[in-house]
Amino acid sequence: MLEWAGISFGNENTIRLQKSIKRLAAMSGAEALRFAGKIFGSCQDYWIAVGRLSLAEEDSKDATAEPRGKGVNETVFWVTDNLLNDWIQLPDACPQHIKCARQIKHIFTGNLNAEVDTNPAFDGKERHLLRATLARIFHATAIVPKGLLTLDDGEDGGEPTGEVKFASDFPFPKTEELRDIKAWCNVHQIILQAGRTTHLPP
Repeated sequence: MLEWAGISFGNENTIRLQKSIKRLAAMSGAEALRFAGKIFGSCQDYWIAVGRLSLAEEDSKDATAEPRGKGVNETVFWVTDNLLNDWIQLPDACPQHIKCARQIKHIFTGNLNAEVDTNPAFDGKERHLLRATLARIFHATAIVPKGLLTLDDGEDGGEPTGEVKFASDFPFPKTEELRDIKAWCNVHQIILQAGRTTHLPP
């Protein structure tokens, strides 16, 4: 349907993208892997994939960062500038990078190791700014009809896990109802001013 409207990456890139993500899934072992979008850069563009990985390759040096699988690090992002090349996993998001990303404007270059020259100063490379920007985009724009997702609170006699799941008896709203903004809600928790989805214990 998007192709009919003239919105697509073309047949060649679409086939490359499908094959490339299939290869990434096999090599990374990620779950729920999907294409997330494309960000244009001044020198090269970023193709972006998102999925879930339960374990982090290395522990975050930032004690205030949310652990893998929680909050802003619930999902993992991979990027590549060429669909024929390997994908590069972005680091987990840190609160200070998210807070600083809200205060600056920067045109991406397409080089993950590029310096970010801004005021106020950004403490990291372009890969860290890209990861913080993706967290902000996905937490602000991923929406579903209200009531479609619920928290697993152990209603069926099991232990409550607090995980998000689809509601079992959800009557899907009609088109007219979905025109109202009140019929929608965010999939992810909103990122707080602290750069996390939850406050640190005092």
